[in-house]
Amino acid sequence: MVPMKRCVGMIATAGLALAACGGSGGDDASQPAIEVQAEQCVVHLHGKGGSGQDATLEDRVAHLRPSGNDEAWGGRQWSYFPDEAFAEASAIVSAAVDAAGCEFVVLNGFSNGAAFVAKLVCSGTTLDERLVGAVIDDPVADLGVADCSPAPLVGTALYWTGALSETAPPGTDCSEIDWTCEGDTVTDIDTYAAALGVEVTPSPFTDHEPYLDTPEPETWLALVATAS
Repeated sequence: MVPMKRCVGMIATAGLALAACGGSGGDDASQPAIEVQAEQCVVHLHGKGGSGQDATLEDRVAHLRPSGNDEAWGGRQWSYFPDEAFAEASAIVSAAVDAAGCEFVVLNGFSNGAAFVAKLVCSGTTLDERLVGAVIDDPVADLGVADCSPAPLVGTALYWTGALSETAPPGTDCSEIDWTCEGDTVTDIDTYAAALGVEVTPSPFTDHEPYLDTPEPETWLALVATAS
């Protein structure tokens, strides 16, 4: 799926800088190459300070890794508020899905990318009826899930390491630690999960790092393949 089996994202207490997984970072807003075509696709959304990677094909599933719509921490981030930024970020995801010819899509976001995925889910996004599920992996818990109205039949999984709440307890002012949070402060994961209407599933990791092998994408895509 990716060149490295695991990629560690860490929070440095000096400056609270989050090293995101994947990509080399940089200030270039160009998008990675998509030279694959597939009916089934997983879209991976990186954390703050990361960047996208070229698309790959594995077992007939396209893995798309677009870059965020804004600069941050020497790389990119997903800016998903206010509405104009959300529309811009959403358009990047839609364009990647269109370019690969995807018919069935799973979103898989980590950290800042997970918070963006959560907002996409709560906005009722369906990617023109192509979205079948979303993995929200160790998100920055914020108010992007307020008034959550997911589309029917879109599966959702929420994974949590607990590392972010140790660094920034609920109520922490995001501007003071240079985190991207809608609503200005960090909320608690149980409130976040309740807004999404899902249970919190413990990540196999205790550090803030992506769970790359979550079982849900394969399961969801297998179900739609059988149904079709």
